[in-house]
Amino acid sequence: MRIGNEFVGNMAMVLIENGAISKDFFYSIDKPVNKHTVFQMASVSKWITSWGIFALVEAGKINLDEPIDNYLTRWHLPESNFNNREVTVRNLLSHTSGLVDGLGYGGFESKDSVQSIEESLTKASDGFWSEGVAKVGNEPNSQYRYSGAGYTILQLIIEEVSGQIFEEYMTEVVFKPLKMDHSTFNWSDSLGSDLVTFFDSDSTIAPHYSYTALAAASLYTCAEDLTLFLKANFADNRVLGPETIATMNKIHTPADQNTHGLGPMIFGRNDSGDFIVGHDGGNRPAINTAARINPKSKDGIIILETGNPGLATKLGDEWIFWKTGIADYVVIQRNKPFLLSLLVIGYIIVVFSSIWIIREKNKQQLGEMT
Repeated sequence: MRIGNEFVGNMAMVLIENGAISKDFFYSIDKPVNKHTVFQMASVSKWITSWGIFALVEAGKINLDEPIDNYLTRWHLPESNFNNREVTVRNLLSHTSGLVDGLGYGGFESKDSVQSIEESLTKASDGFWSEGVAKVGNEPNSQYRYSGAGYTILQLIIEEVSGQIFEEYMTEVVFKPLKMDHSTFNWSDSLGSDLVTFFDSDSTIAPHYSYTALAAASLYTCAEDLTLFLKANFADNRVLGPETIATMNKIHTPADQNTHGLGPMIFGRNDSGDFIVGHDGGNRPAINTAARINPKSKDGIIILETGNPGLATKLGDEWIFWKTGIADYVVIQRNKPFLLSLLVIGYIIVVFSSIWIIREKNKQQLGEMT
């Protein structure tokens, strides 16, 4: 396995086949990791947040195609060169809102530094990879552009529409019905769960960061709970109906950018009708998570790890290629030496086969002449 060649501080991996766990694997260089050990999920948080939004849609409290301004009172999009009234909940879920924030939240080392949602949307102090401003810079619904701020706005919408604090709402409406008993958006040592040790890629123990952008970046969950969530995507559950989940799993981005549904990412489709949905997450110090499912076959994979910024995503891509033959650009690049070897071997076989066929024909012709 790759952890023999690459540093990993800790890791939990689960394979699901035909709707049931077939294998699991746990690893740590520190305290032991098991199916209940809690990891911070980074952007996998967005997929779970979308379930909270769709619970409000099913309850008739949110219309996907109404302007988000209809649900907001505490904060509004700043004026732009575009019509902000064209930004809908559907756009935020599928990253087609025209937002150009580039967030990417870095989090805060001290809980005392965590901003309010309104402050963060106005100017995120932890927007280390961008200016951190939630603003519309492209025509809404014209293109796909990944937006962390879009999901922070969804966090605010959930609070405004439900009248509850986001983390309390998600616990009541999503986690408890799915029996995700070790999951939360608001970590506290008093929860009785075991939080994993955070490692950086240089093998040092790293800080645990707190976030304003809970919906976008700061779900805490474990391998067992995330397995329950994946299963809920292809089985009856007490949160969302199958028609809603099917809608979420359809592509809602432009034809040349088939990358996102309404919450989950779309990882491709093959000629047999298999398609993969899920989400990956990556954040500092070196957190990488991946959760993928094939709704048709009920196969899935979960990889949670710290200490390596890309291992979970790499393994997730390899799993997709192994199970379905679907290969995105990343998989193709990673397997280029292998694929080139196959092409060379195939070329050699064709050449020698052609030589053999020509020789056999020549022998036959000589035989007929004699």
